[in-house]
Amino acid sequence: MKRFSGSHLVQDRKQLAALASAVRQEIVDALSQMGTVPVSELAATLGRPADALYYHLHALKKAGLVVHAGYREGVRKEELIHVASSDLKLLYKPGKGGNSKQIIAIAGSMLRLGIRDFGQAIQDEGVSVTGPGRELWALRRTGRLTAEELPSVNRAIEELARTVAKPNGKGRLYGITILLTPLDHRARKNRQKAGSQKGTNQ
Repeated sequence: MKRFSGSHLVQDRKQLAALASAVRQEIVDALSQMGTVPVSELAATLGRPADALYYHLHALKKAGLVVHAGYREGVRKEELIHVASSDLKLLYKPGKGGNSKQIIAIAGSMLRLGIRDFGQAIQDEGVSVTGPGRELWALRRTGRLTAEELPSVNRAIEELARTVAKPNGKGRLYGITILLTPLDHRARKNRQKAGSQKGTNQ
C-alpha cells in the first residue's frame, strides 16, 4: 500500500469502523506526528506495551490507514510503520442515507479519550491550571453565530489544530478535543411537531 500525498478523506466504511476504536485513534494520531517508526517506539509514546498494539495495528493496516514500511535491523528485527496520510480527514455524510452512525461512533471515542486524558492530568498536582502556561481546560460555550461569523470560528479551530499537530515537535505532548455543533432546538421541535401532526392526520 502506498502513502497518500496530502489529505486523505476517510469515507470507506471499513476505515470508518476501524477509527471507532479509541486505541486506534490514538495510534493514528501519534503516527501522523511521528512519521515512520518501529512499533516499540510507538508503544513507548503511547505508554502501552507493544503486544497490546498488534491487534489494533493489524486492523488499521487491513483498513489501509496504517502502512507496513519495512523493518529496522538491530538487536532484533522490528517492523516499521507509518500512517497512510499524515492528514486524515473524515468525510461527513449527514442524513438518513449517510454515515452518521459511523461518525458519531468516532466522535464518541474522541470524547472518551479526552475525558480519560483530562481525568489523568487533573490528578497531577504539578499541572498548570492558570496563567499563560495553563495546561488544562474544560470549556463549553453556546451562542448565536451569523453565516458571516461562522467561517472565522472554523478558521480558529483549524489554526488550533495546526498549532497542536506539529510533526516531530519538541516539548510536552498535549491533546485537544473539539466539537462544533448547531443547537437548532426550535427547528427540531418544529420537525417533531410536524411529524406528530402528520401521524395524527393519517
